[in-house]
Amino acid sequence: MIQELTFSQFIKQYSDDDSCLEEIMDIRFPRGVRCLRCRQITTHYRLSKRSAYSCKECRNQVYPLAGTIFEKSSTPLRLWFYALFLMTHTRGRITIKQLQRELGVTYKTAWRMQKRIHKLMALNNGDLLATTEEDETGIKQVHKWVFFKRFEISVVEKQDSSD
Repeated sequence: MIQELTFSQFIKQYSDDDSCLEEIMDIRFPRGVRCLRCRQITTHYRLSKRSAYSCKECRNQVYPLAGTIFEKSSTPLRLWFYALFLMTHTRGRITIKQLQRELGVTYKTAWRMQKRIHKLMALNNGDLLATTEEDETGIKQVHKWVFFKRFEISVVEKQDSSD
């Protein structure tokens, strides 16, 4: 049986946006980042004040939020994670007004966040970070993880096949 993440554990684990971004990076690239320019798994370093990582060898940049519900959002990642935490613990039954009060955001922001999360969960059966990628043999690779120890999520990796 999977034990749920408590609020105090959530606060410790996701204390800032950087820890949330690291979690997304670990989820999206569990075996390391395959650089599209170098065509190999290389070390990537976090760029300061940006949600991007740069390849050690060629300086090609990777954006772990690209293609997710967090992309192009000005709302801090920690608030997104807290909204996901609240929605998983209420089984998606939290009202927009309550989400607004809990997050300390405007009604419009809470509405947008809830709608994005509900829509993505409905479309992908709880797959919050879905991407479509293939390895060097052309076979799709699927990775499963559990979000807040409650939702099982599958993440698919794909290599750019432009060459």
